[in-house]
Amino acid sequence: MGTSLFEKYPKGHDFGGARVLNVGCGFVQFKLPNVVNVDAFDICNPDVVWDLNKTPFPFKDGEFDFVMCNHILEHLPNWWGAFNECARLTKVGGIVEVWVPHIGSDSALGYRDHVVGINNCSFYGTFGTYRPQGNAWSKANLLCPANNLLLMENNFRVENIPWLKHAPKCVKQFAVNHLRNVVNESGFIFRKLSDEQVKKEMEKYNGKK
Repeated sequence: MGTSLFEKYPKGHDFGGARVLNVGCGFVQFKLPNVVNVDAFDICNPDVVWDLNKTPFPFKDGEFDFVMCNHILEHLPNWWGAFNECARLTKVGGIVEVWVPHIGSDSALGYRDHVVGINNCSFYGTFGTYRPQGNAWSKANLLCPANNLLLMENNFRVENIPWLKHAPKCVKQFAVNHLRNVVNESGFIFRKLSDEQVKKEMEKYNGKK
């Protein structure tokens, strides 16, 4: 199973006219008036050439309904800064969709242009991954644009392994949880919360009524 963005959204998909930012697009671009394709390399002819390690990105707060990061964050030393920018650029109620190599896949850190391994623990500071108790670092780094994101879904896509297709569900689940190179990518779907929604989530996670 491939990891291209076209595997998730077919070429020509118009996203219902929503304003979309395709972060680190490479050659997988949607040439539509409602989509902005941004990449650091002009060889792929993106709409905007920008070093994604450099923040802030050249867009306005809440400019996009949908921000896509398909297999790009693992390439960025400043991946958390880039992710925070994705949160900033998303309007309230909008979606940030992130796909990265699964941490149990050799591809996660095997390629020399992959500089960081990312899993669900990496998104601490977003709701759905929030820990009421944390160390000094976590407290100092909690308040950021990503703090307005709520993790809605944590998905994964499994390698095309013949024996696994016909295995019982319990065997599949064991393989996913404990074997390497079974899951090839992980997906994280976030929704941008309003300040009022953030306040309610904070009260929930801190155990208040």
